[in-house]
Amino acid sequence: MPWTAPRVAYADVARLQEALDCAEPIAWTLVRRGLGDPAAAREFLSADGPLEEPEALAGVGAAADRLAKAVRAGEPIVVHGDYDCDGISSTAILMRALTARGARASAFLPSRFTDGYGVSETTVERLGAEGCRLLVCVDCGTTAVGPLTRAAELGMDTIVLDHHLAGGVRPPGILVNPALGQGVEALPSAAGVVFRVVRALAPRLDGGGLAPAEDDGIDLVAMATVADAVPLTGENRRLVAKGLAAMRGGPRPGIAALCRAARLEPRSISAWALGFQLAPALNAAGRLSHPDRALQLLLADDAETADPIAQELWRLNMERREIEQRMTDEAVAIVEAAPPDERAAGALVVAADGWHEGVVGIVASRLVERYERPAIVISREGDRGKGSGRSVPGVDLHALVSGACGMLARWGGHSGAIGLELPVAAIGRFRSELMAVAEGARAAIARARVRRVDAVVSGADLTLPSAEALEELAPFGRGNPQVRLVLPSAAVDAPGRVGEGGRHLKVRIRAGGGHARAIGFRMGERAAGIDPEGRYDALVGLEVERWQGMVSPKVVVQALDALAPASSPAPGMCAQRCDAACHERAGIRAIRTLMVDGADDPPAPPPAEPPLGIRDRRGQ
Repeated sequence: MPWTAPRVAYADVARLQEALDCAEPIAWTLVRRGLGDPAAAREFLSADGPLEEPEALAGVGAAADRLAKAVRAGEPIVVHGDYDCDGISSTAILMRALTARGARASAFLPSRFTDGYGVSETTVERLGAEGCRLLVCVDCGTTAVGPLTRAAELGMDTIVLDHHLAGGVRPPGILVNPALGQGVEALPSAAGVVFRVVRALAPRLDGGGLAPAEDDGIDLVAMATVADAVPLTGENRRLVAKGLAAMRGGPRPGIAALCRAARLEPRSISAWALGFQLAPALNAAGRLSHPDRALQLLLADDAETADPIAQELWRLNMERREIEQRMTDEAVAIVEAAPPDERAAGALVVAADGWHEGVVGIVASRLVERYERPAIVISREGDRGKGSGRSVPGVDLHALVSGACGMLARWGGHSGAIGLELPVAAIGRFRSELMAVAEGARAAIARARVRRVDAVVSGADLTLPSAEALEELAPFGRGNPQVRLVLPSAAVDAPGRVGEGGRHLKVRIRAGGGHARAIGFRMGERAAGIDPEGRYDALVGLEVERWQGMVSPKVVVQALDALAPASSPAPGMCAQRCDAACHERAGIRAIRTLMVDGADDPPAPPPAEPPLGIRDRRGQ
């Protein structure tokens, strides 16, 4: 696995380290991420600045006015959400804000299996027949021009609170969507859009001031923001930080119940826990059952109501994991058995009968992790195939599929993920066309395989104080990835497998006079290939692990890149590599003489500038 540490001036690192009085890996990371200015770095690390005014986003004021009017008049309101974490959270935030103020509001979440994605005309007609007069679409609706036009014909007003990319024609009614006026990298989650409207609604109905954070839903904004992989920069970063603080201080009953089901201490909730423990449990309802149960959990008022639902969702999540593992194993087997040209292609397309259509997207992500290229996983049911794709950073999957979409019945998405439907008979041709298009993206795919490293460290740096220092850069996610450290030429020994079915790798890493235990998630198969006598570039993350009152550093292996065995030593050089400074180490002139027989001495270098200072690294 190739890696790179972008070149930066050490003077900038030293200056920032002194200004912030921080650990050196923190300073390297901040400078490499463009935060070498101490003021900018302090602002980033604080993550507690004020939120933007809600009405700075176009349409928020109009949406809040219309909602306030409907609440005062007692008009029937329906909040139409989506079946993923962002859509469910958005629905919960708005429903709690409306019902707490006496609104006649009800929620509708579509089923992935019977209603499909987004707003349908059938749903609109049914809601109209049931008396809806104001239809609010959250995390959907921007492209639902036909269904929302039909809603207007039936006498309904409509509000769309969304963040998805828009087409050329906008739906009728009030539209609040930052995708219409901001760069894609600055977009919030749909829950973030809804949160702005709720903040604008409060003074219109409450006479000023905000309701408690739980009622406003900033905790759910944090979870949706992480789960939907929107960039954790700027306003999004502040929202997640504030939402995590709200959860740790006193989680709502539904979140507390989900933490109990996951055996997670609320005070230790992190962005990682949101993205990989809590949000998947909410998503499991939409993937395997109906999202209504997840909504009921988030709106629960007490533990007695929340606990049974949380246990149900956690069981669904465990079932989802089992299905995911089985499908992933089958998908990997299909890739490994494919013809060489398909196995080596710039994009993978894998299909099988009977795969669960609610899990194909996760399996595509697993293939991307394993093969480091875009992957599309298709479930065949009868003569139709439904699939989902994921991509690697820097490779636009939407653009790739657009060049091979001639056989697709339906498809859509964005640069990192797509969904599609096509006849089973067309899968082979689609694969061939996508492979051909992906040839043009070979360079981008190759670049995506080069992992960016924030700091080069030794084993002595893998300590609890270092982990706590790195935690200051949290919350981590897209746009602010977890800090990646590299231990070059490390010894890796004591390999083993842990977890259910030996899915995970455990090892000991030794480098630079220090050592640490480490775990590599979903890397269990690497255990048999670890050479205790070899050397590896170890790419790791360093976290603080909190469990049952105990706090310790946790080293997470992201990649182990085996180095080529050392060749026979040059005359006069050591036969065994080591990391320590040594009085026998040859100087540059001696090395040059050994390499080039009779070489002239190199010219004298120009006079050096006075050093900034001396740091004694002996013994490190």
